[in-house]
Amino acid sequence: MTSIQRFHLPGVLFAALLLAACGRQEGPAERAGKKIDQAVQEAGKSVDAALAAASAAAATAGHKVEAGAKQAGEAVGKAVETTGKAVEKTGEEIRGAAKK
Repeated sequence: MTSIQRFHLPGVLFAALLLAACGRQEGPAERAGKKIDQAVQEAGKSVDAALAAASAAAATAGHKVEAGAKQAGEAVGKAVETTGKAVEKTGEEIRGAAKK
C-alpha cells in the first residue's frame, strides 16, 4: 500500500461509519408519499366495501326477481287452467246444442 492509500482507507471507512450512524430524516416528499399511500389504501377499502354492498344488493335483487318470476309463472299457469276449463265448457255446450 502506498502512503496515500493508507490515509484514504481510514478516511473512507470513517465517512462510511458516519453515514451509517446518522439517523435518516424524512423529507417533505417522503411524508407526502406516505400520505398518498395511506389515501390510496383507504380508497381501496372504500371500493371494497362498495363492491361488497353492491354484490349483496344484486343478490337481493336476484332473489326478488326470481320470486316475482315464480309468482308470475304460477299466475300464468292458473290462467291457462281457467281458460282450458272455459274452452272445455264451451265445447260441451256446443256439443249439447248440436245434439238437440
